[in-house]
Amino acid sequence: MVQLSTRLHCKALLVCLGIGAPLLANADQLEEVFVSATRSAAPIQSLNVSAYRLGPEQLAQAAATHLNEIATRLPAIWVSRGNGQESLVSVRSPVLTGSGGCGSILMAQNNISLRAPGFCNVNQLFDAHLEFAGSIETINGPTPATYGANGLHGMINLLAPADTITATNSIAVEIGAHNYNRINITQKLGAADKPWLFGFTGVSDGGYKKDAGYDQQKLSILHTRQSGTLSYMTLLSLTNLNQETAGYIQGDDAYKNTSVKRDNPNPEAFRDAYALNVSHQIGSDAKSTNPWSITFFARQNDMRFLQHYLPWQAVEETGHSSIGIQSSWQSTWAGGTAQVGLDSQMTQGYLKETQPQPFSPNQPQGAHYDYEVDANTSAIYALYTKDLNAVVSWSGGIRFESTLYDYDNRLSDGSVCAPTASACRFYRAKDGTDRFSDWSGHSGLLWQVKDDHTLRIRIATGYRPPETGELYRLQNGQTAAQLDSESARSIELGWRASFDTIEMDANIYRMRKSDVIFQDANRYYVTGAKTRHQGFELKVSSKFSGPWNADLAASYGSHEYANDPGYLGVSQAIVGNAIDTAPEWMASARVRYTKAAWQAELEAIYLDRYATEPTNSNWYPGHTLINLRATRPLSQQWNMSLRVMNVTDADYAERADYGFGNERFFVGEPRSLFLTLTYQP
Repeated sequence: MVQLSTRLHCKALLVCLGIGAPLLANADQLEEVFVSATRSAAPIQSLNVSAYRLGPEQLAQAAATHLNEIATRLPAIWVSRGNGQESLVSVRSPVLTGSGGCGSILMAQNNISLRAPGFCNVNQLFDAHLEFAGSIETINGPTPATYGANGLHGMINLLAPADTITATNSIAVEIGAHNYNRINITQKLGAADKPWLFGFTGVSDGGYKKDAGYDQQKLSILHTRQSGTLSYMTLLSLTNLNQETAGYIQGDDAYKNTSVKRDNPNPEAFRDAYALNVSHQIGSDAKSTNPWSITFFARQNDMRFLQHYLPWQAVEETGHSSIGIQSSWQSTWAGGTAQVGLDSQMTQGYLKETQPQPFSPNQPQGAHYDYEVDANTSAIYALYTKDLNAVVSWSGGIRFESTLYDYDNRLSDGSVCAPTASACRFYRAKDGTDRFSDWSGHSGLLWQVKDDHTLRIRIATGYRPPETGELYRLQNGQTAAQLDSESARSIELGWRASFDTIEMDANIYRMRKSDVIFQDANRYYVTGAKTRHQGFELKVSSKFSGPWNADLAASYGSHEYANDPGYLGVSQAIVGNAIDTAPEWMASARVRYTKAAWQAELEAIYLDRYATEPTNSNWYPGHTLINLRATRPLSQQWNMSLRVMNVTDADYAERADYGFGNERFFVGEPRSLFLTLTYQP
């Protein structure tokens, strides 16, 4: 009863913070546009999709050191922070792990996936330059037909600044707790009507835990220009990460134990990652009656890290290089608007796993895997929107995508272990090819009740082909993985409305996933798990000209196992159980006060309890965090910002887990202070 009362109190606090303040005054607000759904700017009110956006003002106010500090402002999204810059992501889903986790949520920069289909990594968001982003857009639920593989649960898209012409030069120097230092430099060069915008971020973090910290450098270069009826945009993004990784601490409620909170059981762990993403878009200008665009892109990334979370601690090296093209063409047709396009990319990837030290006959010293995969992905899609009458419109889309993997094992085929091994952990598959062909689609109605009120219904499907790690990183004698693409079917109802004092976006949804890939009791990768997901999400923002402003993002989600597939280490029935790491309630609210040129923001974040393993025998109780941010000008050129994170110094876990018979935690940092000085000449 005490726990329930506390949870209700936290939810009531968030609702009061988010909804009570908007009743103080009112004003007008400009129409919000959204890029991600169709790859071109469109009024968000015209889209039949659960779409959310954080603009440059919100990003500047948050001044996030990690995406999890800003993602809380969006409903049904949780970026669970690991050590340093590591993360696991949830979008209308549990926090998903492993190859299937990163493959189920599309993570993109300027509409282009950060990693190629089949080669994702759960931490791939550290490839994006968060500090340079002009906005962050998300799609909750299966993505539209403009995107294919990996948009099963939704999409997180970091977009470059949209208005480079009015961009200002600045230098920001930040210091914070635990030897945290960051510098952000933005510099505009070139002609006023076709500028080059440079962004550099350098971070050095000593880390809260012992023998942990990271250094990261990020460079982005953006060039835009207009030539006659054509527009051009080029974006280059380069990131480098050198991280000393801290492992889980173990034990019941260890995150509350002062004597072990700062311990690092794995001081030898590390992660080094490099990523280069470049794109060049050519398209018609905004006045074109038949808008079109072609985007050429390339990516390269390499990563080397210690598998500290496994007892034998192998070293993994992985990476891939891609070139590709995205295209789009729109025209009026049959009384409506049609959009068609072709997408294609070619990828060369590799993976090596080597165990430096002897451990056991079943996990032998030496090379476990060394393989390369050439992949070709091609897709065709079409979207169509038509007004059925003055207030109701129909929209639909369809996409067909084909993915071909050509696998080359560079070591001997078969078991890695000596014949005397009782149950060899690693098995190398023979050379071969695998092809996956998938369809996705969506259809829905949008009812324009009034100019500022829309109701909508949408059904959609999504898919993800198996990741290369699931197909070729076999274990325990599995000679080949016979896997199908995962699929999802979703239906949702939405309501967007603008009142005198608030703007509101509310959605309810229901989704079922089939052919979910997992490891069975023999550690074989197999297909056959089913899950069900349902809930609602709410985003409320105030709009007024007075000094007070507020917003709320809240969601409820029920994520359950829909069958008993026989997961690794789970012998009992789990159908109907909550999926692990799937809190039902997530919410955040902010109240801001602006006076002249300075601003203060109080933020509350609530995360509900969640199970840490499939049997639901172990739970993390959840937490509530309070953050405070303030900004004040010192002169026309100088500005000072202050952030106090975890004001109440609450004991909490960034991530709770259960493995190898123990509760495991990544510890949340205690109260931390950050100070930033910004110079704008």
